Amino acid sequence: MPIRSSVAALALLAVTQHAVPQTLDFEASQFQLFDLEERLSAGVDLADADGDGDLDVFLANGRHWAQPDFLYLNVEDGWLPVSRQIGKDNGPSYIIRAGDLDGDGDADAVVVRDSVPAQVFLNDGTAHFTLAGNVEGSDGPARNALLTDLTGDGVPDLVTVQRRGGVRLFAGLGDGSFVTPISLPGDLNGSTGIDMADFNRDGRPDLAIACRDGGPSYVLFNMGPDGWAAEPLPESAGDHRQTVAGDFNRDGNADIVLGSTGGTMKMKLGDGGGNFTPGRTLGEEGRAIQSLAADDFDGDGDLDIVEGTREQTNRVYVNDGHARFAPIELDDLEADTYGIATGDMDGDGLPDLVFANSGAPNLVMLSRVSPATEG
Repeated sequence: MPIRSSVAALALLAVTQHAVPQTLDFEASQFQLFDLEERLSAGVDLADADGDGDLDVFLANGRHWAQPDFLYLNVEDGWLPVSRQIGKDNGPSYIIRAGDLDGDGDADAVVVRDSVPAQVFLNDGTAHFTLAGNVEGSDGPARNALLTDLTGDGVPDLVTVQRRGGVRLFAGLGDGSFVTPISLPGDLNGSTGIDMADFNRDGRPDLAIACRDGGPSYVLFNMGPDGWAAEPLPESAGDHRQTVAGDFNRDGNADIVLGSTGGTMKMKLGDGGGNFTPGRTLGEEGRAIQSLAADDFDGDGDLDIVEGTREQTNRVYVNDGHARFAPIELDDLEADTYGIATGDMDGDGLPDLVFANSGAPNLVMLSRVSPATEG
């Protein structure tokens, strides 16, 4: 797959009257390609697995079929020349999530699979992993997951999203194991996307759930000891595969973006009290969104959006600070992008892109910001 050395630049709007306009580029080379056997990659996450201070790549392969999962070690500036298989058995993996599950300070991994139980792999501190066991009650057609502290005890919890079977919460015990899951409320059959933010500003993380099959998408409010409350998002019925959450219009409140398999993205603007109003529609019909992520790629203080699509070029939508977005086409990347992770792979302070492509090589793209040229 040919990769241009500098991909699609765009002069950005200044966030304030005195800000200097910037140009955002994304660079890639043949050395940023990884997993060249073109497996059915579906999920990707970033964490420092070997303790050397940079981000390594956790990769889930297989989707519905048995394939191996890998750790790729970041040797320098997003170059991933060393890989290790995570686990001895192959499986139908959709998602991999990294976090410190046993409190020893290193990054462990949970591999979430299709139809068979998720598995926990503990890191010995040198990026070698040992199977600690299955996550009981996690079997089913899982399509997404979060690994984060939802119960407020400082221990990562696991939330899995099932295409059929809804959303399940597994509270972490701090030793690499989880308690029996609870099913979260709401008509969540057809759910495939998940993200997290405090939508009602009560200090507890809530969940945004993207649902397919014509039903509405949901917000699940974390009520602490009182459990969870489900509220459908207004005007969200459709086939929404993925979601991202964050403050996109810089009003201090968390918003939600839903990505449709039909190609468009719907923005829902939060008021900080748990209510949402429809915002702008982004993208265009026919682009078949497979994955979404949000990060501040140009360092201007607001959240941009990256879109992974089915067998089309992916895009970054650059935010002007007021939830108005300008698209950047990531040329030469026509793949079935099931997973996106963002993080600083080369140590320059800006988040970069890591794409998990099904049936094509995976790719690291490094972000670059420079003063805009007049022309």
